Amino acid sequence: MAEKKVKELSEGAKRVLAILTESDKPLTLAEIKETFSTANSSHLTALRNRLMVSAEPTEKLVTTVAKRTVNVYSAVEVKEVE
Repeated sequence: MAEKKVKELSEGAKRVLAILTESDKPLTLAEIKETFSTANSSHLTALRNRLMVSAEPTEKLVTTVAKRTVNVYSAVEVKEVE
């Protein structure tokens, strides 16, 4: 049976692995991005597919800022008509 060729890890995936290896606790992607701003989920997927990292679902309280369109109101001068 032929061996499956495994593509070399990207520099980004290698950097993410280094960050996780140096950390004393599991990190979310958002926490990884604090150190490596261009980290993305594909780096973690590549590592997970090679069984180099584990992933565990966890609930986190996340504060978000949402931009939305709202009305602003100001008083207008009204002249009374006699």
